[in-house]
Amino acid sequence: MTTEIELKYLVLGDNTVDKITKTFNRKNIHFSYQEKQLANCYFDTPELNLRQHDMGLRVRRNNNHIEQTIKTAGQVVGGLHSRPEYNVDIDCDFPILTLFPNKIWQQGQSVSNIQHDLIVLFNTDFKRCTWLVNDVDGNVVELAFDQGTIASSGKNNIIHELEFELVQGDKSALFNLASLLFKDLALRPGLKSKAARGYALWRTEPIKERAEQQVFICEKSSDSIADAFTYGLSHGLTSLQNNIEQYLTTETLHELVQVKDSLAVIRHGFWLFSEYLTPDELRIRDELSYFVHLLAWVDNAIHLKELTNKTGNYRKKLDFSKQLIKQLKIEKQRFPNSDEICQLLHSSRFNQLQLSILQLYLSRSENKAIENNINDHALIEFAQNKIQFSLSEISAELKKTTNLNCQQYIAQSKLLYRSSLTGTWLAGLFDNDLRDKFRHPWLDLQQGISELKSLWIIQLQLEKLSEPPQKIVQWQHSKVEGLLSALDNTKAIAIAMEPYWLE
Repeated sequence: MTTEIELKYLVLGDNTVDKITKTFNRKNIHFSYQEKQLANCYFDTPELNLRQHDMGLRVRRNNNHIEQTIKTAGQVVGGLHSRPEYNVDIDCDFPILTLFPNKIWQQGQSVSNIQHDLIVLFNTDFKRCTWLVNDVDGNVVELAFDQGTIASSGKNNIIHELEFELVQGDKSALFNLASLLFKDLALRPGLKSKAARGYALWRTEPIKERAEQQVFICEKSSDSIADAFTYGLSHGLTSLQNNIEQYLTTETLHELVQVKDSLAVIRHGFWLFSEYLTPDELRIRDELSYFVHLLAWVDNAIHLKELTNKTGNYRKKLDFSKQLIKQLKIEKQRFPNSDEICQLLHSSRFNQLQLSILQLYLSRSENKAIENNINDHALIEFAQNKIQFSLSEISAELKKTTNLNCQQYIAQSKLLYRSSLTGTWLAGLFDNDLRDKFRHPWLDLQQGISELKSLWIIQLQLEKLSEPPQKIVQWQHSKVEGLLSALDNTKAIAIAMEPYWLE
């Protein structure tokens, strides 16, 4: 048995082999290179017994050599895959399960029944180009570039991925080699293995997530403060990369907002836990801020899309002025296009940020401080203080003026957003019903301010017109006044809510 430790990246662009080889030669990196054609067949029962037990079974043919492999439950964080696997040479193209050690099978699994029911689910056929790299510290890394297809039931999926596998030495060798290639290749972390993609292709329906997306990060009050932050790094990085994958599949602004929000959530963790972090660790926060600010335009783009969409809430009213619609569409065109966004999400700097978060998570996971002397309620007390501070901050601003105008409400959106991020991290530690009751009017306030932003954009664009249509001006003014009145009522309810985090 071996434990496979590898970084996996999906590659955008061509001439990958030449680019990698040229980079290694330029940097005087010693390597041996080879190419081989691999044909892989994946097996499971019709009921997916192996899949349900986090196992994957394949038979691989390389020329005349045939090998069966079973991979057992592992872990994937930020593109780093760690998974035990068992390999056995065989003489046929069908697996023989009894050749694997008995200890790998879980309670309730019948090896004979599984063997009897095995069927072919999908095939992966690809050309593998490998560079075996030896660094000056004695670390050995195999870099593999795979090009080919996953095929099942007449459907195909392209393979174009890069894997950094640790053969010998320290995981830092993987990170160093990846960082080097970020500068010459357009990459993004690959969360799904070829097997996972094959299963998705084989199924007639999309694979459902095992659980709904977790709304709150910290939910175990028994965790230490340090462990809560460390877990948040893993949770945040996985959410970020899932959202990136979803955006690149759909290219919708809604999914891009999720990418920006994931970055903001991770960054907020660095603010909340800053007193427990080193100056080097806090530098990651600056990089997160860079990308959050870079994507700040997305919120306005969402509003403009809604205003110019023929099915949008206000489009029927705005159609009264073709000049206004034209002006709104001009504003919309100022934002980056999908190709530019794709380049950003595959850029060296963005990859390096994600790798830095992954390295920090691994470092903290492997070097946990002994905290037996810390009281059992430290995390709860920490959360109470942070949530109380967040509420006091936003409440003080909202209480300054009884009736806020449009710009004053919009000005509070950043504080409200920051407060909601504190809740995302820490609110899961408290009673569900009390928490949800408290949060409801605050979420309504956020939603109302978002609608107010759309109306404010209309006003700004109307002011740019030489002769704005008075019918729309009056309608916009009336909508704002009505919304401000509703927001004042919601604000009063929100401020009066009893804290859920105090016993």
